[in-house]
Amino acid sequence: MNLIQGWKMYNLFKNKMPLFIYTLGLIFIVNEAYAIKEMTIEQNVAETVHLEDQIAEIFVANPEIADVQLNNPKVAYVFGNKPGVTTVFATNKDGKLILQLQLKVTHNLTQLNQTLKALYPYEDIQTISTPGGVVLNGKVSTPATAKKIVDVAAKHTGSKDSIINNLQIGTKTQVLLKVKIAEVRRSTLNKLNINWSSVVNSPAHFTYGLMTGRAPIVGGAFERHSGIPQLGSMGAAFNDGVSNFSALIDALDQEGLGTILAEPNLIAVSGETASFLAGGEFPFPVPQDTNITIEFKQFGISLAFTPTVLSSNLINLRVRPEVSELDDSNALAIPVGNSSIPVRVPALKTRRAETSVELGSGQSLAIAGLITANTANSYSQLPGVGDIPILGALFRSTDFQREQSELVIIVTPYIVEPNSDPKALKLPTDGVKHASNLETLFMKRLNRKNVTPDQVIEESPEHRLFGVAGFNVE
Repeated sequence: MNLIQGWKMYNLFKNKMPLFIYTLGLIFIVNEAYAIKEMTIEQNVAETVHLEDQIAEIFVANPEIADVQLNNPKVAYVFGNKPGVTTVFATNKDGKLILQLQLKVTHNLTQLNQTLKALYPYEDIQTISTPGGVVLNGKVSTPATAKKIVDVAAKHTGSKDSIINNLQIGTKTQVLLKVKIAEVRRSTLNKLNINWSSVVNSPAHFTYGLMTGRAPIVGGAFERHSGIPQLGSMGAAFNDGVSNFSALIDALDQEGLGTILAEPNLIAVSGETASFLAGGEFPFPVPQDTNITIEFKQFGISLAFTPTVLSSNLINLRVRPEVSELDDSNALAIPVGNSSIPVRVPALKTRRAETSVELGSGQSLAIAGLITANTANSYSQLPGVGDIPILGALFRSTDFQREQSELVIIVTPYIVEPNSDPKALKLPTDGVKHASNLETLFMKRLNRKNVTPDQVIEESPEHRLFGVAGFNVE
């Protein structure tokens, strides 16, 4: 810095000095005239404000947030009505401002914190008041404890919508659900139909006949029943040119046994829904005016569940398993356009259960056990002739059908955590090595014996691809 620059700065400071001194004096006078204070009180709590000068008039910017009353000219009582921020002004008898109070009203956090500390002394909970509600921060042990803390805070604020839950859960909240769905179906079908056809031509040009059931002979040969392919038949016929007798017995004795076993496993986070479907979808035509649209309906074995971890060993589980299959016996025939052949749409036979239970980790519960039994027994006969003792049995037909099914659904939830060792997870294909062509031909084997997953497995030359293939191309 040279002499000229120093002289210029001196003149500038000398010219600005009176203004600077005037500003400081004005601030001092204003501060001496009235005091600017800040105060924070809780809702439904009162505080006192003491002043040096006597108050002649007081004004509250928002009376809904706070109320101010005077006990004497130098003492004011401030009462918090509801959470928020407002300003309070007070003047003396000369109309001069002697108080400007920046007032902040919060929720009654003192009482809330005392209650939470008494109920949950080992939980880390912090509360923050906002004009719109109370924010809960910290870390708690279980989701059930977090829910109870929110309920307690809601009672203090008067509304659950005013609680902002930022609590973190310390326990593991991933749930593995193992479900076993087992169904056994058994059916029995017995049919015995006697079909008669007789024609007698008399010399007096009269023709007599008897016919029951279906026509035994068509085109000179016995005809198989087209409606039931498994139905067996046995018949006899006599024809001497004058009389024609034919009889055909349809008989069927059939039994069926079917089982369904599915074990779907699903993992979901506490409070979220996971779903599973092992089956398919079939097209379902939906008429709309002159057009037909196609919708796809699901069938098979499906599962949807929503777990809620209440504690380290208690799970609230809402589960909805379903077993459905196509039912051709109740199919619907829908005409399409000008075609004479309608489109047959199968119906769905569904068994479904939906419930909510509470289980410990690793405990099992049968949530559905459905037993159904349908029995149908009928007979038909030729009126009058069928009532003749002994001989009437030749003119009767009987049908007997019985279907029984039993469905059991067992659920087992587990509280789990991810595995940090990928090698510990096993696949169904581990240890599988295909047999060679000679082993398949002479030893009737499709895979090789005594192959463990840790052994190095190389494919046989006959199972390899020739040439460049795959993603690893050098």
